[in-house]
Amino acid sequence: MSPLMSPQRVMAEEKLLFDPKSQGATARRVLVSDSPRPFAPAFTEVGRKILAILAKGPKYPAQIARELKTHHQTVYYHVGRLQRSGLITKLESHDVRGGRANVYTLSSDGYAVEFDVKGEVLPSISAATRSRAFGNFFNEFVGGGTFNGWIVVGSPSPHGPRMTLGRDGHYAVQLGFALGQFVRLPTAFPVKLDVDIRAEKLERSNMIIVGGPRTNVISAEINKYLPIKFADDGSWTSFSDDRGRVYESDFDCMVVKGPNPWDESRTCVICAGVTGAGTKAGILALTTFADDTLKGYRSGRWGGVLRGTDLDGDGKVDSVETLRRL
Repeated sequence: MSPLMSPQRVMAEEKLLFDPKSQGATARRVLVSDSPRPFAPAFTEVGRKILAILAKGPKYPAQIARELKTHHQTVYYHVGRLQRSGLITKLESHDVRGGRANVYTLSSDGYAVEFDVKGEVLPSISAATRSRAFGNFFNEFVGGGTFNGWIVVGSPSPHGPRMTLGRDGHYAVQLGFALGQFVRLPTAFPVKLDVDIRAEKLERSNMIIVGGPRTNVISAEINKYLPIKFADDGSWTSFSDDRGRVYESDFDCMVVKGPNPWDESRTCVICAGVTGAGTKAGILALTTFADDTLKGYRSGRWGGVLRGTDLDGDGKVDSVETLRRL
């Protein structure tokens, strides 16, 4: 027996093969070696066919021989070689007609030859670092490991009745980082301008709307359906909660989650500040401070009034206070 095939010597190690383009967060256990020699038994026609049969489920050699329509001794010979190489393993043994019959199965999901090259570095995201509250809140968007919906930002070109320019779309980058902990990279660009949502008739979708009605026309259109509403006086410089209390500080923001008014089977989340600073506060509340902001949330509708604060005195929002939860 060649020393390369010796059962006492480990010729391959098991590694996880991850396909970022596959559906679902799955990986395969693969035997990996820096040489093809340990896998030589799989290179014969009979060896390949035996592996293909065992990929469907465990079998006795006699069953394999019947499927291949070949002599039992031929199958026993190749099964022995495959077992010594580590490609298959004995699952169990049974007494059959006065003797012992072994059932064999694949020892892994595949095999591969690994070259001595520098691999691609992938980010390691521990489940402990992800906010469970954030994932739960955006479950309709991230369920199954794929992003389902659109992030809607105001167009940077003059648009809407007041020909305003969207200047808070960059806050969606922070949101994207947080969502990326739960989903793979989308195949379609996940961000849409508000004007494109209308032009492409995508209103009946899951949407995360960033920015208030002054700069985002989708925000303006759903405003009347919200439990926390901006004052529709043309200036959009204040909003009121369910009790009628008015909020008009530059650092005030509303966050509302509820059914999409164009299709109630879909979900809308709106994060809208009186100004860009307020919208930033809302984004921070949903990402950096999600565990505090969304404390107690389980499912369904949610609404909150938030206020950004500047704790370190540099003139920028770095913390968030929750003023009202619905």
